[in-house]
Amino acid sequence: MTAVRLTRGEWVQAIRPLAPDQAVAAIGDVHGQDDLFAALRAELARDLSRAAQATFLQLGDVVDRGPRSLAALRRARQGLPGVECVTLMGNHEDRMLRALMTGDDREAALWLDFGGGATLAETGLSAADPDWRGRLRQALGARMMDWLVGLPQAHRVGDLLFVHAGIDPSVPLDRQDGETLMWVRKPFLQSPGPYPGNVAVIHGHTPQPAVALDHPHRINLDTGAFRTGVLSGLLVEGDRMQIVQALRDP
Repeated sequence: MTAVRLTRGEWVQAIRPLAPDQAVAAIGDVHGQDDLFAALRAELARDLSRAAQATFLQLGDVVDRGPRSLAALRRARQGLPGVECVTLMGNHEDRMLRALMTGDDREAALWLDFGGGATLAETGLSAADPDWRGRLRQALGARMMDWLVGLPQAHRVGDLLFVHAGIDPSVPLDRQDGETLMWVRKPFLQSPGPYPGNVAVIHGHTPQPAVALDHPHRINLDTGAFRTGVLSGLLVEGDRMQIVQALRDP
């Protein structure tokens, strides 16, 4: 088995401060890399155990493209003692649910071509099976399906707004569209900010080589784990923050 190691960046001033006794940790796009997810989640859980008020978030795209999406989903659904745990709806979860619940062949083809083929293959199923949708729903289980359908598209802690893809900078936060929160790229990524309510947006969705902390209003935690073997997380404690990563050694 390939070893996973953990690295930590330097502590820097938080993009938006929390209360002194509050901590938040978030992890970017997992895409079936459950070994990285397990290691990084456990590491951040230890950090969060120090805080009186703690929140753990996974920013969506738990599934597809990688080899262990079902294990990663089960891990995401697990709670942590004394910690508020939130998994957001990513565009890949959205696409998978459309494929499984609409019966639309076009939606199914879009999902399978979009990385869903890896998730289907993980269960030993094939799209050639006329009942693959029903059998995949059965493999996931009713409780997991209910949990997936109920995933939120955004979560706010203080002045930190967590979403999968981003927001529309021209629209108030309470009027953001779900498609935007799960799918947006250019209009959000090209905006210098500030954003409505002066929030800082913590997101994933758009892979990048490294996590940059130079934007005053947003942080992107997607480092393309399914290609790079690097899964990135952010820890915010009071008025400071730190990047924590799980890396798969060659």
